[in-house]
Amino acid sequence: MVARTWAPPSLHIFAMIRVSLRERLLSLRIYVLVGAVTAASAGILLSVTWPNLAPFPSRFWNAFAAFTLLSILCDSFFFRIPFARVNTSVGFIPFLASIAILEHPWPMVASGITALTVDAVVRRKPTIRVWYNTAQYMLAVGLGTMVYQNLGGTVSLDEFSFSLIPFMALVLTFFVVNHGSVSLAVSFSTRGVSVREAWGRISGSALRTDLLASTLAILLAFLYVKLQLLGLAVIIFPLFLARQLYQQNLQLQEELEEKLELMVKAMEARDPYTSGHSRRVAEYAVVIGRELRLSSADLDSVKRAALLHDVGKIYEEFAPLLRKEGRLAPEEVLIMRSHVVRSAELVATAARLRGTVELMIRHHHENYDGSGYPDGLVGEQIPMGARIIMVADTIDAMTTDRPYRKALPLQRAIEELQRYSGRQFDPGLVELVAN
Repeated sequence: MVARTWAPPSLHIFAMIRVSLRERLLSLRIYVLVGAVTAASAGILLSVTWPNLAPFPSRFWNAFAAFTLLSILCDSFFFRIPFARVNTSVGFIPFLASIAILEHPWPMVASGITALTVDAVVRRKPTIRVWYNTAQYMLAVGLGTMVYQNLGGTVSLDEFSFSLIPFMALVLTFFVVNHGSVSLAVSFSTRGVSVREAWGRISGSALRTDLLASTLAILLAFLYVKLQLLGLAVIIFPLFLARQLYQQNLQLQEELEEKLELMVKAMEARDPYTSGHSRRVAEYAVVIGRELRLSSADLDSVKRAALLHDVGKIYEEFAPLLRKEGRLAPEEVLIMRSHVVRSAELVATAARLRGTVELMIRHHHENYDGSGYPDGLVGEQIPMGARIIMVADTIDAMTTDRPYRKALPLQRAIEELQRYSGRQFDPGLVELVAN
């Protein structure tokens, strides 16, 4: 999966709790990053002793044109991953294959032409994004080429030769540079998103698919050496299958998110307050998780658990309790407390939510000192996600109107968290939110 850079998502007002100088420096950092990647790419390109173009036979120029056009075709049929509007394609396959066919720096030039054409002409992106994508494509291919050749990888239009170690090093270098540069761009341009999270979301789930699809570059180089242009025609169908594999993986993620959305809509139909509350708690929990530098996978689990932590309240026995004005009677409190178990059981019916997400939901009312429910867990026994959700849940509950009282100011809510730090709430999380 060759990644393309960024467009920052919207931010929730809760993130303003952690306002810092970083927000003011985002634009400057982006321009510095663009300049650094461009300079590195230009440095590799200009370090080459450029030969006289005349001695190159027509076969070379045919190969250069063929791989450039194939790269443009592959990159034009891009698709978007559900994070920061990052686009991806299978354009990296002809990039990698060209490194075994064309002498350095021509694969680098072909990748630059590809990015420039697709971003400027096909997708009509802003100039800075065209500039950055072109530079990072060329840098990834240029460094990959240097590693490949220095480790003994062969380059030939006339015969095919494959060496495992140079090829593996080429693939690793390309993806580290490509995904790393896009992760930096996303992190620098999106407040609250760390490089680690951006990397996890861009490359984490697709890494195995990337490595598998990279083997098509070997087949492409072999077919071109043996069959020339006919070889490129033969490879079109495998490239299409690789693209479909990426799309299928993304569709599985989208289907899970759609199921979550259906559950939220079910809550909204039953109790509009519960739905709005759950969405806000999910946003607050993600902000806290990012401050803790959780991985992208852990952040996703926390977000899903926070979104569904009250889903069990859609059952009929909770309806009169949710609408009741005033305090609940002791027997009503016991019924209300059962919502954590009912919510966890309901969520567990979805296989991909079973386990981590299920446990976060079950234990989001466990108190840090062991006085909570349903299992009386203490301190570190409580899943971190559940502790985060408890803090986020409490903040939203106190700062929104309830049937029995008006909303409290945010500062008052934080004071309440500090008051019960170490008893009800994880003291480390309270300190994080308060500061």
